Amino acid sequence: MRIEDMSIDQLLELNQYICRRIDELWDQENLQALSQLRVGLKVTFEGRDGPVLGIVTKINRKSVIVLAEDGTKQYKVSPEL
Repeated sequence: MRIEDMSIDQLLELNQYICRRIDELWDQENLQALSQLRVGLKVTFEGRDGPVLGIVTKINRKSVIVLAEDGTKQYKVSPEL
């Protein structure tokens, strides 16, 4: 079936299916990234102002708290970063 031939209801159903699948894949990537992290681990990631070097202080289900190495700033980042 061509997408041009689909009704609005069919397109909405397809959209919901695609969004669910994308969410599942993101969750899998998050879990994989989280499994490699530990509190106290030194990490680097690309911040708004450039590279950030820090230490993992807390691991949440969907985010990681990183304290900048100089102790001046704390970042809440996605595990993939």
